Amino acid sequence: MEEKKLRQYDFITSIFLLCFGVWELAQAFKMPMKDSYGGVQSVWYVSPALLPLFVGGGILLLGTILLINSIKTGGAADLINALKKGWNFKVSTPVSRILTVVLGLFTLIYLFIPRIDFYLSLALFLFYVCAAFYPDNENFRVKITIRYLAGSLVFLLLFISGLGRVLQDLLKYNLDILTLAFIIYLNVSARHVGRMMAIDHRKFRTVTIISLVVPLILCPLFRYFLLVPLPYEGGIIKLMNLAYYALR
Repeated sequence: MEEKKLRQYDFITSIFLLCFGVWELAQAFKMPMKDSYGGVQSVWYVSPALLPLFVGGGILLLGTILLINSIKTGGAADLINALKKGWNFKVSTPVSRILTVVLGLFTLIYLFIPRIDFYLSLALFLFYVCAAFYPDNENFRVKITIRYLAGSLVFLLLFISGLGRVLQDLLKYNLDILTLAFIIYLNVSARHVGRMMAIDHRKFRTVTIISLVVPLILCPLFRYFLLVPLPYEGGIIKLMNLAYYALR
């Protein structure tokens, strides 16, 4: 895509990010920063609001940086001029790129985080988004998005139909196992499709490392240092608990 168009789409994306960041912070501030439980006064650094505040603040910061960069490079001015001339959006590229990010965030917040181990939810989200954009190949992004959407719909059907609860009753960590299998499937599928499109395999190795290491840092940081309860603590977080208390 030509540089001029990219800067225009950066401006549009920054607006979406800023709106979402503001909404995230607004929801976070509705949570209690401190309260009294059984006569014991809790403090702000154990508040469940810290995680959404951190995420919302990060999104707001990144959106601001992208907005400033798009303005400095002329993207905002070009977009306004193009709209005055009757600019037509191409759904196949710019809008679909935005929808790729929206799909990842929507499924992370409303589908996986409330029901799946927090570490696995973050790892899945990071792998999908990084794999979709890092190779810088539109055909690959579409293919990996279709695979991610199909897998997310399977989980949605499990939760809506009640089969997810049945699986949990059979084995407590069944949904975590399915999520781990989904991550492995996306990884193998991405490498296979990437090989067919002659994409450097080292990019997928980098994406895999990022998706596994970043949650491995964030989860213990919030759980044991800031003492913030994670949204859903499944099999992986339980293993972290065992390791943490065994080493104390």
